[in-house]
Amino acid sequence: MLEFIAHMLVGTPIWVYVLFVFLLIRGIKARQPATVTLERLAIIPLIFLVWDLYDLVLYRHLTLGVVMLWIAVLIIGAALGFWLIKPERVSRGSASRTLNRQADYSALPLMMLAFAIKYVFGVMAAVSPQTMQQPAMSATAVVVGGLFAGSFIGKYSRYLQCYFGRMQKVN
Repeated sequence: MLEFIAHMLVGTPIWVYVLFVFLLIRGIKARQPATVTLERLAIIPLIFLVWDLYDLVLYRHLTLGVVMLWIAVLIIGAALGFWLIKPERVSRGSASRTLNRQADYSALPLMMLAFAIKYVFGVMAAVSPQTMQQPAMSATAVVVGGLFAGSFIGKYSRYLQCYFGRMQKVN
């Protein structure tokens, strides 16, 4: 078992470790109130969306059913993420395109859980590609990826709603 874990860690591409450290740092920083730009807030949703699209194209047989499942779960995840950000805890920053946000205690666990699950699925795809092609495993990967990508998109959507909604009230 230890040999497998060592082989798995050695075989992991460097970009995965860089991404892990980046997500860990961002998740820890999210636990503190901060003033952030809209562009900076978009980084995490963009990472998970691109990563999930990459996985879909590379590892799934894209049928209409798979795409529809992914879109449906993405929407459900977005609703969850949207709900997690409370608008009364967000205000427009004094600088252009910034928001003052309270501590986000959901960011670190969501990012680490999403990363861990996607990492395990990546290892499974490398070790046993036929396992990941089985309908149940493939559907599980589609659902999990869509939920996490959607949750980060939903959070960002709520931040955008807070920014643009408050901007209209000020002007």
